[in-house]
Amino acid sequence: MVAVELIGGLGNQMFQYATAKALALHHNEEILIDKRLFASYELHNYSLNHFNIKALFLEEKIVFNPSFSDRVKAVISGKKIFKKYQEDDLSYDESFFKMHHRNIYLKGYFQSEKYFIRYEDQIRKEFEITAPLKQQTFDMLNVIGSVNSVSLHIRRGDYVTNSEANAVHGTCDLNYYHRAIDSINKKIENAVFFIFSDDIDWARQNLKTINKTYFVDFNDASTNYEDIKLMSNCKHNIIANSSFSWWGAWLNRNKGKIVIAPKKWFNTDAHNSKDILPESWLKI
Repeated sequence: MVAVELIGGLGNQMFQYATAKALALHHNEEILIDKRLFASYELHNYSLNHFNIKALFLEEKIVFNPSFSDRVKAVISGKKIFKKYQEDDLSYDESFFKMHHRNIYLKGYFQSEKYFIRYEDQIRKEFEITAPLKQQTFDMLNVIGSVNSVSLHIRRGDYVTNSEANAVHGTCDLNYYHRAIDSINKKIENAVFFIFSDDIDWARQNLKTINKTYFVDFNDASTNYEDIKLMSNCKHNIIANSSFSWWGAWLNRNKGKIVIAPKKWFNTDAHNSKDILPESWLKI
């Protein structure tokens, strides 16, 4: 059995689940979602209920790496015994799939497709949205499908308002987006940009381009999975240093897609980001 602790926004939850699912598939085991931290987490809610995911939830108390006496007590009381795997840093762990413990509990962010790329088809299937979509989303999907669509995501929110988050993440500046737009225009004729942001008013006031542009302003935190759907249906993607738009680009099935991502993922050198971006994506 593979259990995974979920925390963070939708993008982080998707990384955590995808990695746990891949490990469960590798060992032919069931997967358990531990979402109990959200009971006291004020920033985000558990959001995977909108996807094609069928998993059990971990509700009971569990025991980690017990001594012999604790193991006996756990068996007597009916508690499950797990070996905890704690992610050391954000780089891919080459030994990850060599774990052979019967029950494994994953704790970390696992921000690399290397953890689940071998099970790509299954992961894509489970991240299909099953929740009803708004009519505005259906209408926008029709527009996206009719043009040379490019999603562009601007992440602000706590990256701006929270000093600790800003120190770690920072934000992609307008120069990055202008360079990315120029790069797309050199490769794609008549590109049409679809702008997504948690601060869409700021984006509308500050992002200028000669291209036809749509500002997608009808989703909020409660329906942000619909923005994932819209971004992934664009033919090409410009992402922020954000796991949210990372998934919008990764789920894009266009075999000829161009994905542009910021070369500098963090605002600090304390975190290793070398495995976060797929090799085929253009970093600027």
